Amino acid sequence: MRRRLTLVLLVLLSACVQFSYSDGLQDRIKCNGVCVPLNQCKTDVGSFSTVDISDDVEVTCHHYLEVCCSKENVVNGSANKCENSAIKTFRDCGRRNEDGIGFRITHAKHNETEFGEFPWVVAVMQVEESQMELVKPDSKLICGGSLIAPNVVLTAAHCVMNRSAETLIIRAGEWDIATRNEVIPYQEQRVERIVLHPNFNRELLFFNLALLILEDNFVADEHIQLICMPPQNKAFYDENCFTTGWGKVDFSAPSYQTILKKIEVPIVPRQKCETLLRGTHLGASFRLHDSYICAGGLEGIDTCTGDGGSPLMCPIPGFKNKFYQAGIVAWGIGCAQKDIPGVYVRVSLYTDWIKEEIKKIE
Repeated sequence: MRRRLTLVLLVLLSACVQFSYSDGLQDRIKCNGVCVPLNQCKTDVGSFSTVDISDDVEVTCHHYLEVCCSKENVVNGSANKCENSAIKTFRDCGRRNEDGIGFRITHAKHNETEFGEFPWVVAVMQVEESQMELVKPDSKLICGGSLIAPNVVLTAAHCVMNRSAETLIIRAGEWDIATRNEVIPYQEQRVERIVLHPNFNRELLFFNLALLILEDNFVADEHIQLICMPPQNKAFYDENCFTTGWGKVDFSAPSYQTILKKIEVPIVPRQKCETLLRGTHLGASFRLHDSYICAGGLEGIDTCTGDGGSPLMCPIPGFKNKFYQAGIVAWGIGCAQKDIPGVYVRVSLYTDWIKEEIKKIE
């Protein structure tokens, strides 16, 4: 099936998976012109405001991000992609593109995001050592992350604790990880250095966060922006927040999702979360470490394997569509089980440490 998404949860939410790029469907094409990416048709693109991502739509082109265009209206795509992207500086942090960029999707049955909706979400990729010298090596998704400075990514320490910086690539502006047909291309930067939190416990996974220092800055764009850090020790109560990822639809699913997904999850009070988790195999003596917060616990709605390191984003009071990063996807009991919340790194405990580390590289 070409498109099947939802979000559900974990254990340790990291893994390693490789996606193959393809043009999608290879037959039943009903185009009397030329199938080109949306941005390469000068007449159709201006009025092309929606993209149907369902499996049932009549096939006019090989790929759902292509449009049937008359030959005389085909334009050079690389130049047009730059014209479509107006923002070239990092704007105010945490601004969500609720309506997407360039087009809106229809028939989103499984929590797919709009293109560029959360422009700070990045994919943490791994390359094989044999390909490290290549300009464009094959890469595998291992975790999510968030862009907190032009050359700094925040992710979970468990995602990278056994990996070397030289084998990691960060992809910003990604949306559908199985295609290169987006209206604005993603960017990639190599990782220069991994900074694990000094108190990170590899066995118990306390203080489970890491900063990835990049070799060069990402270039700001509409689909590449920064997330806001919360004030030190800020508490989040009774809020509905968002999290994202390309992870599995459920714990037993054979593959990851391709389009970045989003789920809305409520913050679960600490004492309630601890009580609920004691009802699992963790047992009555389980204590939730201070470095974690909880969210979710709704049946069928959660993060899952492969979503580790991705941000938990909560709205900033008094602003429309502006977000703090409240958490980092860490671990959970299965995926999307009723009354079993997911566990997230409590980012506000580390805001001062994060800012000090960023100052060291400025």
